[in-house]
Amino acid sequence: MSRHLSRTWSVALALVGTVWAFLLLPPQQAEWSGADAPRWLKTLDTMPMYDQARDALRAAGATDFYLVFGAASALSFVLIWLATRAAFAAVGWSGRVLGALVLIGAPTTFVSYLSHAEAAPLHPLWGAEAFVLMAVGVWAVVVAIAAPRGRIPVWERVLIGLTPAVVVASTLTLSYWPHGTLVGLGLEAAAIAAFGARPDAPPHAPADAIEHREDRVDDAAV
Repeated sequence: MSRHLSRTWSVALALVGTVWAFLLLPPQQAEWSGADAPRWLKTLDTMPMYDQARDALRAAGATDFYLVFGAASALSFVLIWLATRAAFAAVGWSGRVLGALVLIGAPTTFVSYLSHAEAAPLHPLWGAEAFVLMAVGVWAVVVAIAAPRGRIPVWERVLIGLTPAVVVASTLTLSYWPHGTLVGLGLEAAAIAAFGARPDAPPHAPADAIEHREDRVDDAAV
């Protein structure tokens, strides 16, 4: 039995993590930016489900919506980590380190939002998830360079190497981190989980090996 989740489950978790981060984005941006939030996010924040969520939180005594909607994004880090475990294991030691960095994002984000108040004992850690996201981006380039050529296809190495661009583009496009950043990372994770190499799958054959096999088939046919 494989120690890793199937492709189907891996892709599903990556997409759930993506959607979860996106759903948290409108109310979180509303708390952070207020009237200065992007218009499309303010429009989404007027949806009844967000008002119902805030009413339920008030009823439960949780009135710090910035903390709640912010800390809840930690779940997306965990889901993305689970979704990419098999693919990163196939990459080797550097992939496992990348997976560990992604997972570290979960407790870091939770503690960060928990410490946003100036009186919080760990207030200096507020915003620390930004450094984790930067580390993920930088280390992803190392992974792309160190990934074994015989097993990891070129497109996958390129996509992993583009992680810094994904981090920056998704953050700027959706105007908030880590929520917006996690949307981009979640989509990247879904693609890698769906089509990337896995320890329980046949290794990727390099192009020259494929050409060599084709030449042998042609020779046999003659």
